[in-house]
Amino acid sequence: MEKLVFKKCTIDDVPALAEIGALTFKETFAAENTEEDMAKYLQEDFNEEKIYAEVADKDSIFIIAQTESDGGLKTAAYMKVNFPSAQTEKGYENSLEIQRIYVAKACKGRGIGSHFMEKALEIARENKVEYVWLGVWEKNYKAIKFYQDKGFVPFGEHTFLLGNDPQTDYLMKKIL
Repeated sequence: MEKLVFKKCTIDDVPALAEIGALTFKETFAAENTEEDMAKYLQEDFNEEKIYAEVADKDSIFIIAQTESDGGLKTAAYMKVNFPSAQTEKGYENSLEIQRIYVAKACKGRGIGSHFMEKALEIARENKVEYVWLGVWEKNYKAIKFYQDKGFVPFGEHTFLLGNDPQTDYLMKKIL
């Protein structure tokens, strides 16, 4: 079995992040959205220029999971967390946002999501924030169940624009 390696991302990881970001988003959401909306979102949110700016932001942290085998390292998943100035919603002071946890379909079931969740909670505790929060698409039932199992509870909702399609995300949080 391939070994999993987790590491904090640097600017050198931008191409891999852009690639795994687009792949995992497409794998997760393409079946329930139009090609046009997916293409627009992927072009706007997973281009290397945007990912570069996000990695360079001191209030965001990216961590990637890679599989290690004889063929070298291959990116399997990633997580992005944000402190208040980089969060996707304003007004959640003294918190940490989990903006993204995405695992490639071929690597699901290996505990990568749980590892990322534990790492996010560790980062939150080290920084003495009061709670961790996230947004999850109302139709992403597996993710909602995963977050509930990890102790997150709903506290609101917001609109997420996928291409030209306004969608509802549930906001969930876990008090530390």
